[in-house]
Amino acid sequence: MTGPTETMTMADPAPVIMDVPPEEAIEFFRAKGIHVGYDWRDTSAAQHARSFTVAKVARLDILTDIRAAMDRVLAEGATFESFQDELEPILRAKGWWGRKTMTDPATGKTRVVRMGSPRRLRTIFDTNLRMATAAGKWAQITRLADRRPWIRYIATLDDRTRPLHRVWHGTILRWDHPFWQTHFPPCGWHCRCTVQTLSDADLERFGLTPSPGPPEGWNRTRPWLNRRTGETEEVPVGIDPGFAHNPGTVDPVAGARDILKDRLAKAPPALARAATSDVTEWIARGRERRKQLVDATGLAPDQTGFTDRLRGLAARGLTTGRGAGTVAASVTPLRAGGQDRAAADAIHAAAQRFPASWVARANTVPLGGSYAPAATRGPVPIGRDRLTKADNRAWAITSRDPSNATHEYAHHLQAVMPGIDRLFQDLHIRRTTRPGGDREPLILLDPYRATGRRDQYVDEYFGREYPGGHAAEVMTRAFQILFHRLPGRRGADLDKLVRDDPEMLDLVLGLLFHYDPA
Repeated sequence: MTGPTETMTMADPAPVIMDVPPEEAIEFFRAKGIHVGYDWRDTSAAQHARSFTVAKVARLDILTDIRAAMDRVLAEGATFESFQDELEPILRAKGWWGRKTMTDPATGKTRVVRMGSPRRLRTIFDTNLRMATAAGKWAQITRLADRRPWIRYIATLDDRTRPLHRVWHGTILRWDHPFWQTHFPPCGWHCRCTVQTLSDADLERFGLTPSPGPPEGWNRTRPWLNRRTGETEEVPVGIDPGFAHNPGTVDPVAGARDILKDRLAKAPPALARAATSDVTEWIARGRERRKQLVDATGLAPDQTGFTDRLRGLAARGLTTGRGAGTVAASVTPLRAGGQDRAAADAIHAAAQRFPASWVARANTVPLGGSYAPAATRGPVPIGRDRLTKADNRAWAITSRDPSNATHEYAHHLQAVMPGIDRLFQDLHIRRTTRPGGDREPLILLDPYRATGRRDQYVDEYFGREYPGGHAAEVMTRAFQILFHRLPGRRGADLDKLVRDDPEMLDLVLGLLFHYDPA
């Protein structure tokens, strides 16, 4: 994907914010956590950069609705009008519109406050779009710094331009100058400034000269009292509170860890464990691998052939880099010959897709099983005990679809390497835990007639829970979709995972390409 397109000239510096979906901007937005806050001043600038939050939104489902609509804006280049048309009916139906009575959690006082409105939606749209675009642009700047090392500050010069932003207009400094750590636009609410990157050849062609230094007084600050917290901060003159940072330099992994750490003291045990889990770091490692693989396809997720090419590149990488296919699985059919032998062969073939170290560890626990058509799978001893007791050798394939064998072999890995399963469970707990620490209630999933919780998965089978709250299918479903196309099923394919749940794919790739059992 290309970056933000700037339809600007030296004479006309007003840019289009974004008219194509830059991957880096989307990555920045999707890497954010979710933070519920009453007032924007309750959330630090660092938390704002690392998490998606909307003031006066106390319900996670409403915040998730707004975030999903904003995600589509970034991914599809939607307009504000379509953003508003999508969200307003949802927010009205859920009661988050107009003036409502709300209790301030900091003071305990109840007063009438403004919830949703066209003006508020405009602010949400504008701020998130510009922040994500700025982060994406910074990623491009650092990647191309050896070829385009110069950054030029561009202000929209009209009667609404802030005086100091007008002064900063035209400033040209190297990308690594400290100026850009605090003055990388947007520099305030509804700030329309942006930047332009330049090469040495560009400077010569346009007759531009690098600035001798940053604008005079650029590092002067003014005290700003946060009346919500009682703390006084030093804010650069000309920049609004909360905007004196470069969003592209934010570490989302550290940010997620900091936000979760604040909640540990009062969190229930399951959520506390998820908060201290290293699942976020595995996701971050997989994110880089996913970017490489997606770039290598040369296609967009909605183009014909993307899914097959991505799946093939991942398999090739596991073969050359992780020894997939070099260690044979130890599999014994419960009955010799016939369908059970064919089922064992299918499990053997499924194991060849996984890293050699994983298969070697799986072979330390004898594995035997049989073929059982779906209609008779109930009596087959593939029970849930196997998920917690690795000495239970029973398994069954319920169809001849090769993806089913991969799914069942992943259950064996789940039992033999519980550390991997713990990471998927921790992610599930995070996704199904409300801001106050309570779990989402169990609901009936369709079409599986099983219980689960409201979550962020691309299909319902991911979230299926068994007695005791074990979401045993998160890990197995993820591997199944990575390795196989699922024709004729209601479940998602790999392209949907790339578009709608890249976090899950990142975890899978991070583990497959980097995790080895101790």
